[in-house]
Amino acid sequence: MTSAGSRLSIGLMLSALAACATDVPLTDAEKLARVRTMADDLVERFPTVETIDVEEVGRLLESDDVVLIDVRPEDERAVSAIPGAITAEEYESNVARYADVTAVAYCTIGHRSSEYAERQAVAGRRVLNLRGSILAWTHAGGPLVTASGPTMRLHVYGSEWDLAPERYQTIW
Repeated sequence: MTSAGSRLSIGLMLSALAACATDVPLTDAEKLARVRTMADDLVERFPTVETIDVEEVGRLLESDDVVLIDVRPEDERAVSAIPGAITAEEYESNVARYADVTAVAYCTIGHRSSEYAERQAVAGRRVLNLRGSILAWTHAGGPLVTASGPTMRLHVYGSEWDLAPERYQTIW
């Protein structure tokens, strides 16, 4: 067999093994590792977007020095949101109200919130991206709410992002 053929065979075997491995549930630690890897990839894809980690957001929340902006569509927000978060529409309709606090956008993993932060930068507004977004928030133990109170449900956008801790019911 040629070296190219050998590499192809090895590649096919590895793909088959990876496909089998997806049937095994991931541990919370493995899910968190994937969230971190995906967040790192987003930092590379959006180099001009400033990020902030969950721990720093927690410190800002203690002093009311932050506004969280949930950029997900209504159907995702209806499943759950970070307590106190506002919509992108609410933020944009009253930007002056939030001029003295740190604006932090989030979505499921950070792609849509990175895009949002980029658009806001073009408009002259500083919006940071929550690194790992709502998935990182849940792994750090942050609570989620609906309009009727606390919840353990989380919209994760799709199966690739089904990386919430085991204690959550994920929906997509």
